[in-house]
Amino acid sequence: MARVLLVSYHFPPSGAIGVPRALAYVRYLRLHDCHVSVLTATMPQTPAYDPELCKSIPSEVRVHRAWNPEFPFALRDQIWKRLTPRHGVSLKAQGSSPPRTVEADQDRLSWVTARIRSLAQRLLFPDPQVTWVPFAVRKAVRVINSEKIDTVILSAPPYSTLKIGIALGQRFPQLKIITDFRDEWLDYYLVQIDDPTPRKVQLAKALECEAVKASSYVTTVTQEWMRRLHRRYSEEQKDKFIYTPNGYEPKMFIDFRPRGRADAKMLVTYFGSVHMNRVYSPKNYLDALETLPADVRDRIETRFIGRVRPDAQACLQQTKAIVRQLGFMPMAKGLRYLEETDFLLLIASDATSHAGKLFDYFATAKPILALTPPDGEIAKLLQETRTGWCVDPWDVGAIREMLLQTFNRFKAGETLTEPNWDAIRTYSWPAIFANFVARVDIATVKRESDKVEVSAKRSSTS
Repeated sequence: MARVLLVSYHFPPSGAIGVPRALAYVRYLRLHDCHVSVLTATMPQTPAYDPELCKSIPSEVRVHRAWNPEFPFALRDQIWKRLTPRHGVSLKAQGSSPPRTVEADQDRLSWVTARIRSLAQRLLFPDPQVTWVPFAVRKAVRVINSEKIDTVILSAPPYSTLKIGIALGQRFPQLKIITDFRDEWLDYYLVQIDDPTPRKVQLAKALECEAVKASSYVTTVTQEWMRRLHRRYSEEQKDKFIYTPNGYEPKMFIDFRPRGRADAKMLVTYFGSVHMNRVYSPKNYLDALETLPADVRDRIETRFIGRVRPDAQACLQQTKAIVRQLGFMPMAKGLRYLEETDFLLLIASDATSHAGKLFDYFATAKPILALTPPDGEIAKLLQETRTGWCVDPWDVGAIREMLLQTFNRFKAGETLTEPNWDAIRTYSWPAIFANFVARVDIATVKRESDKVEVSAKRSSTS
């Protein structure tokens, strides 16, 4: 039996986006002859908490927690906003490439502020969770020794987790180390989500390189990100890099029952956190709604289920479109709202990324309206599963046309999609982890004790 330690900063009671993937690891590796333990933070500083998720942790899984001396998330977020230039999202951009415009009065940081920001990125490289690293390493060493761990899986971001893997690899050369990138770092996260100094980019390249070389396997969630990592480290064996997409939990959808409503409105639901960054901003969608004829616009209601960042509040409130904010809620409760929706809204403007919610969307069989590049990773999955349509996220006119056509077909009572369930089921967590275990051969570990046993057997038969 393989003995696995999952190192994941995001874990219940945190309700962060990486938690479903972490829970899937602990729930499904057990079904493949693995004893699984978890190392996480004492109190992960994340924007939302869902204590109900703790009930999803199997009783036999031991959860170890290491102290994480950090500022509370809200305070940390507020401080960082004051140090970071705010990027404006231009709606005039054409094509699939996101604009790089920055409002002049917001882009000019004072010399003092810029110096503080640079210093903060140096001290808290690669992220604020780095303060957790020494305590996590110390705890991991004890767990590895006491539980005879032979495989460590590291979930990133936060990318400071890579430091833990490097330290453990140096301390225990026999460990099988699997690094799991939920988000590709250098060409996606740093470019689209973060706002790094040139020095941070340089340090990030060095850290990722060291982590990849220390890993037995490197896994990530999209085909393009897997290919990108292999191209970056072409000296490594190709089979070291594995595609392990996000997925959905089949048990969550056993009681999912689509139902109608009394009103005649077309209901569109967005399930997930609402951001104003270049990748996930809903502004183009809402502006496209506003351009519809009033008699159509007023018959479309859009619901947002999930945390709304403070900088996105104005976007949702200052619109003529009918918008309802339902706030963050446990997954099970959110699914009840999805039962009565007509369409599911997905926003992801980066062609190489997936959105975690996409796979839960698949399991509902509700039609998906995706604002994502037509040649991107999400578009390929929509075509494979026959679950929806996509349109250039930067083309407000194209978004408007998709909404108008969808509304007319909805009003006519047409059958809009015919999901390919064979394809959808390949993105269930059981199917994903059956493939994962086969690829990494998790039961094969580099243990010195195994070598001793093999030598003893050879001696006894000679």
